[in-house]
Amino acid sequence: MQIYDHDSPEAINFKNSSIELEDWIEYLNYIEKEISSLLNLIKPGTANNQELTLRTKNFKEKRAKNTYNLNELMKYRNSLPKAAECEDVECDMFYINEHIKYRNMYREHIEKYRKVKEEFYETLTK
Repeated sequence: MQIYDHDSPEAINFKNSSIELEDWIEYLNYIEKEISSLLNLIKPGTANNQELTLRTKNFKEKRAKNTYNLNELMKYRNSLPKAAECEDVECDMFYINEHIKYRNMYREHIEKYRKVKEEFYETLTK
């Protein structure tokens, strides 16, 4: 999606939101693959390690949350074209606030995921 000089501020906002949303979806898809790869690093004999078992459980919970968030972003993506049809400030503000809500959801998820991943790496290197 390209932004042109003649685009209205509303159109620019819509395009920027769409671009940002696509980046979020792409990264959550990557996380899905990354979690599977990281879980495959665990050797069958190490399953007795309580700390590693806890980290594995945390990863599985994050994968479920990641799937949920990805589904939410996909629903949001399907509703986003309606934002381009807004004809008043109230409608524009609704979609701006929705985007902020999803941005916050995404950032919180990424922050928690990174923490779980760091804990997993620390456990593996012990």
